[in-house]
Amino acid sequence: MAKRKIEEYTFADAYIGSFTRNLMSRKDMMRLASCRDLKAAEAVLQEFGYGEAKELYDDDIEWFIRREQNKLFNLIYDTVPERKELSMCLFPYDYHNVKVCLKSEFLGITPTEDHLMSNGDIDWKHMVAMVRDRNFTFMPTVMKEAIIEATDLFGRSGDPQEIDIILDKACYKQMLQAAEETGEDFLIGIVKRQIDILNLKTFVRLRQMKKPWSFFQKVYLAGGNISESFFFSAWEENYSQIADKLTPYGLSEAMAKGGAKLSETGDFALFEKLCEDALMEFNKKAKYESFGIVPIAGYWYAKELEIDNLRIILTGILIGSTPEQIAEKLREPYV
Repeated sequence: MAKRKIEEYTFADAYIGSFTRNLMSRKDMMRLASCRDLKAAEAVLQEFGYGEAKELYDDDIEWFIRREQNKLFNLIYDTVPERKELSMCLFPYDYHNVKVCLKSEFLGITPTEDHLMSNGDIDWKHMVAMVRDRNFTFMPTVMKEAIIEATDLFGRSGDPQEIDIILDKACYKQMLQAAEETGEDFLIGIVKRQIDILNLKTFVRLRQMKKPWSFFQKVYLAGGNISESFFFSAWEENYSQIADKLTPYGLSEAMAKGGAKLSETGDFALFEKLCEDALMEFNKKAKYESFGIVPIAGYWYAKELEIDNLRIILTGILIGSTPEQIAEKLREPYV
């Protein structure tokens, strides 16, 4: 895919840039978290362009979240010059749908819309048909090969975890390929940072579970900045030692503070939050770009994270959490 000229994004940059000004700050999110109920939360949400949220009157937070994810998808793809340029953002939804299709098949049930994502690069109805019929004509080669491998391994082992491992590797391989095709350092960098974070999370969880190194080797995702040999050398080290070595990768604070909390309490929440904050810190580089695909991608990641934060806030309001309890779980916003 040839890299587009900056002037081809003039309209998209200006239009989507206008929505960037409506993103919620941490202060805004805390005001939302202080609402007494979901009906009161709707009024605050409307100030930031969310419109009516009738789903919240039925306490149906997940359908509200899905609606907003679909709105974001449509906004981006009705505006950018070519869909393929940001397809890497959609692949996780496609691979989620593949997992649902395969696991449903092996359980002898039919996948339903409730479990499938509607904002992937491949329409979910087409995905269901392609996986069911093993018709790979319009499917990316990486995905097709992963489905064949996952089906074969599950047939021999009966372990559904094999499906997740194979498809996760294929997903991030395809994401990185798509980013590299754009020739944009920012897009390549953010995919690599995502891979690093996923590997680091897996590394920490497997250590806490006392799993052998060989298991991490099996699930390690290639393509990031942190090599497999880095994790091998750190396998027996304490978290503070590992944190020092992660400084060049922008993940030192997550490991230092999150690892300390994990060692004390066994709670992963702070570690995972700080990892996501590190990803957003990288994404904020997009704010310094005014033209081209980068500011659009930056907004996409920013809005996805805001929607994830809304899920945390609205769920907290529903179950009666205090604003302080909600605040502990919130990810760092873009603004």
